Amino acid sequence: MRESVVVAAQQILTESAVARLSTKEVAKRAGVAESSIFYHFGDRIGLLQAVIQQHLRPVKDVLGAVDSDHGLRAGLIAIVEALEGFFLDAIPVMAAVQSDAELRAKYAERSRELDLGPHRAVDAVVAHLSEPQAGERVAETVDLRAAALLLVGAAHQRALQRQLSPAEAVASLPTPEAVVDTVMPLFLPRCPNR
Repeated sequence: MRESVVVAAQQILTESAVARLSTKEVAKRAGVAESSIFYHFGDRIGLLQAVIQQHLRPVKDVLGAVDSDHGLRAGLIAIVEALEGFFLDAIPVMAAVQSDAELRAKYAERSRELDLGPHRAVDAVVAHLSEPQAGERVAETVDLRAAALLLVGAAHQRALQRQLSPAEAVASLPTPEAVVDTVMPLFLPRCPNR
């Protein structure tokens, strides 16, 4: 039931933005009683947060499954790809929240209370970078938060461009591999003669 409600809410947001995201419309599309939405999610904010959380599952799975035996580069590529997928799904939700001043204020308040927000993606990448990968350690001189922000930002920008740019701009986007290869020198310890 929860999943059908979250899917219905995502469909409405993608098709019509927040204007049509009423609990009545979501319940109708999901084939459930409107009261069950309030029971399971509390309100529209709870429903929107559930939509975002559902899209975070693949990112959490990647972060939990990135095998340190495959090395730093492979792990970072998997993370960039997972984050990009999350942003592709979450951008319509974020746009809907941002388009309604009252909803935006309530969402921001609830997110502060629950310590949710974009900083959590950066925190997760920092945690990943802090772990040795197949014997590779990130150089101690690296600002892990800045490095994580670069990777999360690149994933977000790729998702934005895929959603909003013309096909020729999307075709010229650097691949996740190219993004990671560009930042990899930041992570590796420098040899004394470099």
